[in-house]
Amino acid sequence: MKLRLALPGIFIILCCACATPGRKLQCNLHVINLMAARGIYLPQADANGLDRYLRGSPQWQTLPKNDGHLDHNAAYKYAKKGKAVLLAYNTGTSASGHIVMVYGKKGMQYSNAWKTTVPYISGSLQGRAPAVALMSAHFNPAKEKRMSYYLYLK
Repeated sequence: MKLRLALPGIFIILCCACATPGRKLQCNLHVINLMAARGIYLPQADANGLDRYLRGSPQWQTLPKNDGHLDHNAAYKYAKKGKAVLLAYNTGTSASGHIVMVYGKKGMQYSNAWKTTVPYISGSLQGRAPAVALMSAHFNPAKEKRMSYYLYLK
């Protein structure tokens, strides 16, 4: 069985394996839909697969880290200018990763967990409806080594 999502001028078919029981939206589907609405292609893949695609695609640039730390300021700066910026966590295993879009319409806020300011993101967490939330609500610093920001170059 296939789940079909229609966006203005775009028709996407998603395999049912991508949705949780009861067709709850998962992070990968939310990001694929957000990018499709902007005319940006992403393959039908889980979060780990999307991370691998972004890392290898000439249309996406990995934002460099500063001393091994994510550059939240750069990611927010690009998102605020209307650029597509994604944040992905790849587990490196068959376990599910996570992917979100950086939301540039809200300013950054300090996160006690990250001990720095972090951007807001648009994402779906554990099958819940997509929402805008502080990045620290979706990711913890212990996963930072396997996380990357990606900037769409076109």
